[in-house]
Amino acid sequence: MKPSQKELFKWADQIPAALWTDLCNRSPQQAAEAVGAAWDEGIFKVPMIGIDYTIDPANQRITKTHQADQPVSYQAGVVLLTTLATSKGVPPSGRMAVPQELPGGQMFFTGAHTVATGPLAKYFEKDSGQLIDRALGVGGEMIKGADIAIRVPGLPYVPLYVLFWRGDDDFSARAVIGIDDRAHFHLDLAGVFALTNILVYELCKVV
Repeated sequence: MKPSQKELFKWADQIPAALWTDLCNRSPQQAAEAVGAAWDEGIFKVPMIGIDYTIDPANQRITKTHQADQPVSYQAGVVLLTTLATSKGVPPSGRMAVPQELPGGQMFFTGAHTVATGPLAKYFEKDSGQLIDRALGVGGEMIKGADIAIRVPGLPYVPLYVLFWRGDDDFSARAVIGIDDRAHFHLDLAGVFALTNILVYELCKVV
């Protein structure tokens, strides 16, 4: 199971030049401060779901800081460029919302944009302990709620949440993916969707 496989396996070097232009039209110091990123010698460094990324606007290049030879997915690249170009720097509230509760989310997160909670629940249905191990492995921390509840560092100012209920003889396992209710100050809804896809992929990928 690989949610949004078609999109995740396009690569960041295919990102439209317009997204790079949007970033270059913003003060890099302002962009870094708004996102909670580092800016040093023409390079942004941004952590996202347990991986540190390096963004080089001058060369239009995005790499994994500690695995520069590994390609970066299209969706990861879009999330990183979009938040750097548009984030308003609002700190997280600490309140979880499901993506549908964000402004405009009820209309957006349907059909092809349905958040991949079903595949996530199915993947860990027989071994929920593995979900804990995977989530902690990307920097998550256990919180109260559901049978398993974990807060995961999506972006520096955009925490994500995974709530999981184990199945039994009558009901299948169930999962909810949440996000800080101020996420729309950092990403558009397409970016939120991409970020949830990356989360599910990182939790469910074969290691």
